[in-house]
Amino acid sequence: MNERVRELNYVKNSTALVNKELKKIAHTLINYEVHLDTGAIQVQQFIDNLKLSASNNGSKMLLGGDGRNNQILLALWTAKSQRELNPEDEVVFYCIEEPEAHLHPHQQRKLADYLNNELIGQTIITTHSPQITARYSPDSIIHIINRNSDSYAASGGCSDCISNAWDNLGYRMSILPAEAFFSRVVLLVEGPSEKLFYTELAEALNIDLDFYNISILTVDGIQFKVYVDILDAMEIPWVLRTDNDVSKMKVSGREWKNPAGINRCLSLIGREKIEYLGIDTTSKSLYENGTWSEISSILNVNSIYLSKVDLEYDLSLELPEQLLELSGKESIDDAVKFLASKKAIRMREFLAKYKCFLKGMNNSDLARPLLHCLSHINKSEV
Repeated sequence: MNERVRELNYVKNSTALVNKELKKIAHTLINYEVHLDTGAIQVQQFIDNLKLSASNNGSKMLLGGDGRNNQILLALWTAKSQRELNPEDEVVFYCIEEPEAHLHPHQQRKLADYLNNELIGQTIITTHSPQITARYSPDSIIHIINRNSDSYAASGGCSDCISNAWDNLGYRMSILPAEAFFSRVVLLVEGPSEKLFYTELAEALNIDLDFYNISILTVDGIQFKVYVDILDAMEIPWVLRTDNDVSKMKVSGREWKNPAGINRCLSLIGREKIEYLGIDTTSKSLYENGTWSEISSILNVNSIYLSKVDLEYDLSLELPEQLLELSGKESIDDAVKFLASKKAIRMREFLAKYKCFLKGMNNSDLARPLLHCLSHINKSEV
C-alpha cells in the first residue's frame, strides 16, 4: 500500500518538490528523501495515519531532530508556494522565529541564503544568530532595543545610515562584528593582544562578559570609525581603547610629529585635531608633559580611552616585576619591547603565568574601559 501511495501523481509530484528543495539547503541532504507513509490497513485508518517519513540511501529512518524537521518544514513551504502562489497577483508573508534552532553554524548560514533566495514572497525573521545576521544586507536588518520595559526599532527600522556605514565596513564584516548586534555594549580594541588582555582582566575583576552581554571586538588596526558608525546606527553603546600613536610628517620640507592616536580619538567626537608638534615629541613625552591627561579628560566622558603609550607600556606601569621576569630583561623599556615584538603570542604567555595579579588592577587606568562598559549596562536598566 505504501509503495502504491507514493506513486500517486499528486503525492509523487509533491514529495518530489519537497526533496528538490531539501537538496538546496544542505549537501548532507543529497541522499535524504521524505515521502508520505502509512502502516494502516483499513481505509479510514490509512487516511488518519498518513504521515511524513524519510529514508537515507534507501533505508527507512526517523525524520530526524528538530533542526532537520525545521529544514523539512521550510522545504514544504517553498514547494507549496511554487505550486499554489501566483506572484503577479498575490504576496505571501513568512514569519519565522529563530530558524537557527538546532542547526550548526554552516547550516545556519546556508539556511539564511536559502530563505533569501528561494522563498517566494516577504520573509520576516527573528534571530539571535550572528551566523544568520551576517548573511543579510544592512537595509534588511532591524535592531530591536528593549529599554525601560519598552521596545523600539533602532534608527527607525531599516535605515540608510546603517547601509552607508556597512558599506564602509567592507572586508571587516564577519562573524565578530555580527555578534555586536546582540550586545548590550561593545568594547572596541585594536588587535588580538588587547582582546586577550581584556578578556582575562574581565574574568579577574569578576565582570562576566556573557552575563552582561558585553562583547570585546577587535578592529584589526585603527579603523574604529566604521565600527562606531554601525554601532551608533544600531543604537548600541560602545567603549573604545586605542594606542597613543605618534608619527612623523613632513610639511613644506620640514619634519613635524603628528599625534595620530590623539587625533584619531578627537575626530571620532567631532573635535578639532592637533597639528604640527615638535620633532622631539613622543608618545611618552605626551604622557609626561600632561597632554595625555588633558586630552583624556575630554575623551573619557565620550567613552574613549587613550593609552598612555600602548598596552604593553601601560601594563609595565602596573606589573613591572612580572614583565621583567617574563622577558628576562634588565630594563623596563627592553621588557616592553620584548612583549610588543610578538604581541599576541607573548601576551598569551604573560597572561598564562601572571593572570592572578590582574585581580589587583580594579582601580587602574587599564580597567577603566571595562568599568565604563558596566556603567552603560546600569544606565540602560534605569
